[in-house]
Amino acid sequence: MRKSWLVHGKNFFRFWFFGSVALLAAEASAELSWDGSLELEHRYFFDTDASAADAFVTDRGQTSAKLELEFFRDFNDGADTLTFEPFLRVDSQDDERSHADVRQLLWSRLADNWELSAGLGRVFWGVTESQHLVDVINQTDLVENIDGEDKLGQPMIRFQYFHDLGNFDAFVLPFFRTRTFPGVDSRLNGGFVVNNDDEVFEASEEEKHVDLALRFSQTYGNFDVGLSLFDGTSREPDLFRLFDPTTFSTTPFYPQITQLGADVQLTTGAWLLKLEAIQRDFDDVQYEDFSAATVGAEYTLVGIFGSIYDLGVLAEYSWDERDEFATGPFQNDAFVGARLALNDINSSEVLFGVIRDLDDSDSGSVFLEANTRVASSLTANIEMRYFEAKNPNDLLFALRDDSFVQVGLQYFFD
Repeated sequence: MRKSWLVHGKNFFRFWFFGSVALLAAEASAELSWDGSLELEHRYFFDTDASAADAFVTDRGQTSAKLELEFFRDFNDGADTLTFEPFLRVDSQDDERSHADVRQLLWSRLADNWELSAGLGRVFWGVTESQHLVDVINQTDLVENIDGEDKLGQPMIRFQYFHDLGNFDAFVLPFFRTRTFPGVDSRLNGGFVVNNDDEVFEASEEEKHVDLALRFSQTYGNFDVGLSLFDGTSREPDLFRLFDPTTFSTTPFYPQITQLGADVQLTTGAWLLKLEAIQRDFDDVQYEDFSAATVGAEYTLVGIFGSIYDLGVLAEYSWDERDEFATGPFQNDAFVGARLALNDINSSEVLFGVIRDLDDSDSGSVFLEANTRVASSLTANIEMRYFEAKNPNDLLFALRDDSFVQVGLQYFFD
């Protein structure tokens, strides 16, 4: 078993222990509620030729099991709450994907017009579908899924103030968590090895650098507006700065950034108009400051063809000022998709999307996500991702042989 799995495992059980003690230390008269789920997943890759990594992987199958739990307790007549969300995954192929985490271990005190929280928490910012530019609080748990939607728990002290003028949110983030990456045994490692135990930081304090963030949000008529400021260690590591072509491996470098963000959503009838935009400035002179934005729309057709089904049609455009030097795949890209809600007793839903690079017609990806309840406590889901790229300089080129379909069964219990 790899060192990183041992480290994550020790941290997981340490947080599990302290979380359990914290729950037991709450008032005895308070009632503890809990629930969770156990999911079995299997991925099947369409191709056997994986990548040019040293560890040549040809396996088409990858099976894993995931356990998620949530414990909740309120006390002091509901003024205080304690939330504990442990997480565990065991994977048949990738040692790095076999990992444990505490998604949340958060105490909160709620008053009339303010709330104070401390511990490990998760916060989401953003309104667009294809990417979330303004979402900078939590680190991405990339071994979970290639889409970057899964996040690690972030140590934080959070203060929220609620006023007629708007909601004000302040964060002190005293410890940084590095991004997880697929291991050498993974079909989704991009063709190279990430030295995730040897990260390099611009900040002399390394992981102990204290990051700060502020956010203001308010609703003005049909507009939902969010403005944010983040100053600290970038959640997005630079994988090119310390790349070693002789070993085809890289060491992540985490620069210091200051980021201004804005997210706006307009709701008018069946339309949702969305915008996310950022301005990111670097302390390191080796990096150029840049702007990026995603703009889009979603239109919902209610009861299509006289049925009970609802169909949402989505379209988005993403732009990055760095163009071909962008560190992500969305520098000049279009996304179109559809979300189908069957509105049946099984809560069946389907999401389909296509992303194309407008500078390179041979580069793009397709995804499909669907789920339905097959029993009172059992849900089936399917996910498909297809990658296409012919240009070796394209970020998707390393994933060209890793298109896959994944099926899962998730059992919920309480």
